[in-house]
Amino acid sequence: MNLNDITRKAQEFLKSDKGEEISDKVLDGGAAVANKVTGNKHADKIQNARDTADKHLGRDDGPAGHDTRPDTK
Repeated sequence: MNLNDITRKAQEFLKSDKGEEISDKVLDGGAAVANKVTGNKHADKIQNARDTADKHLGRDDGPAGHDTRPDTK
């Protein structure tokens, strides 16, 4: 198996339901850690980065407006 085969299989996986679910969990976790480390000072920028990464991974049909910013209520 060469690198092209591995890349193709990874791309196929990310387009599956399970791959989308896992990539969303990883991105949400990363955003949560970043918000914690920065004391939520950059929550909007972190959310934008998370959303941009999500658009480039797997399918582009994830939950619209999926918000990982901390609740400030």
